[in-house]
Amino acid sequence: MRTTVLLLLVIGILALWLNPAPCHAVPTQFGDTGLLSQPSAETLDAGNLSFGLWLNHSDGDGGSATVAPVALTLGLGSFLEVYGTYPNLLFNDDDLASGRGDLALGFKARVLGKRSSPFKLAMDVQGRRSVADDPGRDGVNSYLGRMIGSYRPERFGVHANIGYQGNDSPRDVHYDNQVLVGGGIEFYPNPRARLIAELGYATEKEKGRGEEGEAMIGLQYFASPHLTLNLGVGVGIADASPDWRILAGMSTTQGIGTYFVPVPRLIQPPDPVSAPAGAAPDTEELPGIRPLSPLLAAQAQPRALTGVELHEMPVAPTASAPDVILTAAERLPQAEGAPVRTRGLSPLAPMTSAPSPVAETIAAPAPDESSQEAIRTYVYRKFRLPEFSFGFDQHSLSDEGRKAVSEIIADLRREGRWFLLRIDGHTDNVGSAQYNERLSLRRAIAMGSYIAGHEGLDPARIFVKGFGQDQPLADNETAEGRSLNRRVEILVLLPKDGMR
Repeated sequence: MRTTVLLLLVIGILALWLNPAPCHAVPTQFGDTGLLSQPSAETLDAGNLSFGLWLNHSDGDGGSATVAPVALTLGLGSFLEVYGTYPNLLFNDDDLASGRGDLALGFKARVLGKRSSPFKLAMDVQGRRSVADDPGRDGVNSYLGRMIGSYRPERFGVHANIGYQGNDSPRDVHYDNQVLVGGGIEFYPNPRARLIAELGYATEKEKGRGEEGEAMIGLQYFASPHLTLNLGVGVGIADASPDWRILAGMSTTQGIGTYFVPVPRLIQPPDPVSAPAGAAPDTEELPGIRPLSPLLAAQAQPRALTGVELHEMPVAPTASAPDVILTAAERLPQAEGAPVRTRGLSPLAPMTSAPSPVAETIAAPAPDESSQEAIRTYVYRKFRLPEFSFGFDQHSLSDEGRKAVSEIIADLRREGRWFLLRIDGHTDNVGSAQYNERLSLRRAIAMGSYIAGHEGLDPARIFVKGFGQDQPLADNETAEGRSLNRRVEILVLLPKDGMR
């Protein structure tokens, strides 16, 4: 049995490491998303799978103990996760002495607050079964239910939980049911580090042994987008807990993941280059570097195109660029109470370093969204994303689509220019014209909402339009042509008449 468990775990670890993906998640040593030991109201993103391997050494009246718990976490939806933990891969019979001798399987659901909301409330249900060589203590079940609240506006967070645990009793000892309370605080001094202080307490379980309680401080370091290192030092504050404990571990997550880098919002004053109409046309800037010598040109090696280059389309020179008129009706619709807080949920967010000081210093008041005047613009840059940018439901962004959009926005952010976006949706001619028009608009709105919610672009500067099947690129009679026609185009626009 133990050999089989070890073999499956080794295979799981190798599979995760050989197929890395840019994501982040922070499960505790028990598998539920949270701090080091205490849970938070966060849940793992849908489809994410997280694996954690820990080393836990403690010392106290019951002697020293070293265990190596492992944990698995699976995100089932935008607000659900299941998790489990096995107490000790070392199989050294230290499980009970360490206070970490339970195999656990749990389910956590966020019941209040969206993923980006500062305040969240979650419900956690967990079943535990003791694992011990002592036949009298092995296989004893307990059942835990608790509520978890989290408040994290930005870099600082506070978490608290309270629960009740019903305990079955071994044959020779009576176990009382317990009330559990706990919580902790966290602080991000920079995007790669997380400082943690937490406290856990439980009422007496076995009469005469006292209550359980432990305080711990620790650090998490995000070594890469898919690898988190953990270190904690704890002290016992109640009789039934070890005097001190050292906790170290790593966790890796596959999938889109979560991340905690705040993305700077692209709210900027108008670019002085976008001069009013009538001014002298701008000089066109040619991208790339031209070799000065034909000999050097012959020696130049082709390079692989970046994701941005693959999707960028040529546009007309500024002097001859046709007008693109933006109307108030085309503004990105915003749900009532939509969160404005930006979090790096995008696949590219883990790759970014600390927020750019340049982006922060150029922040300015947002434009008057109540204006109904049309905006006269021209296309400065243009990107075309193909049909695989959307998932099977045809209007939700796929992982490929999210990555492509994030790369484009990151490239625009590096330019540092003020701009507007119009996102145009297009379809083939399969289905009715009315259906295709609605589908193309829903795709444009989905992409605009992702850019606003995940990439930090001011939604007041995003416009959407659904063209349906009216502007095909190719013949709809062929499969290749229909595939080309199913697309979304991102127009990067500069005003011709100033900001408005």
